[in-house]
Amino acid sequence: MNVKSFLLGLTAGFAAGAAGTLLSAPQSGQELRGTIRHTKDHWREHALEIQMNIQQVKESIQDVSKEGKESILTVASELKESIQAWKREADPAIHNLQEELAAIQATMEELERSIKQDAREEQPST
Repeated sequence: MNVKSFLLGLTAGFAAGAAGTLLSAPQSGQELRGTIRHTKDHWREHALEIQMNIQQVKESIQDVSKEGKESILTVASELKESIQAWKREADPAIHNLQEELAAIQATMEELERSIKQDAREEQPST
């Protein structure tokens, strides 16, 4: 019984609200329906525009992503080639420096031996 009373009251409330809205509307029913239809069409157009804009943004993001990947691959390839070219150019110079360092080290060792030998020769024999 309690649920039945609640549903009856709810239905009566809806009916009273609908009647009050229709009676207090500043437009006739036909004008109100036309306004609602126009507003609905207007919002539908905006929704379609938004959907098209979203699709364009998605496509733009996909294009930028694809271009970005291609650019990164190109830059990485060019960087790798540049490093290899630098290494090819630097390897002979590094090799020459290593040879010169070895020659300097050998000269210093020879000089140290010579100095030690001269020092022994200068010491008086006892």
